[in-house]
Amino acid sequence: MTTFPALLNSLAALLETEPPPEIPHHRAILDTFTDIQLLDQELLDLAERAGAPGASATEQLETLTDLLVERLTAGDELARLLSTACCCASTDGENDTEDDDFPSCPGERPQPDSIVRATLRVFAELGDPDAVASADLVAALRDLPGVAEGRWRYADLTEPRLAQLLAQYEVSTRDITLTDGRRRKSYRRGALLAALPAPSH
Repeated sequence: MTTFPALLNSLAALLETEPPPEIPHHRAILDTFTDIQLLDQELLDLAERAGAPGASATEQLETLTDLLVERLTAGDELARLLSTACCCASTDGENDTEDDDFPSCPGERPQPDSIVRATLRVFAELGDPDAVASADLVAALRDLPGVAEGRWRYADLTEPRLAQLLAQYEVSTRDITLTDGRRRKSYRRGALLAALPAPSH
């Protein structure tokens, strides 16, 4: 009598197998789709809060506008990703082409500064203000070469993607009234400086 059925042994062997490496293109599609789901939920939450006391009608309109812009941008990005050929070769070797409109495969991508240092570079170029709007940061970061944190090209950054990259450093946006009078989701320079690694001695 067999103590451990062959099926269980096979399952145990499968669990010990190393998972195949991720394909960056597929990960970008998944992340962008997740961004869209989160933005859709934010829009629904905002609609439910419409007219509730706390925020003025102007602030609610500005928040709605920002969310709609982010949602449209993410939708366009998902459409672009879905229509772009994957850069990586298939496992059977039949598809060895590389798309110039998408980052090359792991090990071939350039290694830029961390997203925190890249963002602080933008702050410096703007005169080191206390805060910069998320949309303004993204617009400036898109001019940088290379790939942000090994995830997305700087040229392909969106506000949700920047939020994901900075979240790992515990940096997030705040609703801030900027020096030009706009109230926007913004990043504070102090939070970014605090996220820098301590200098080694």
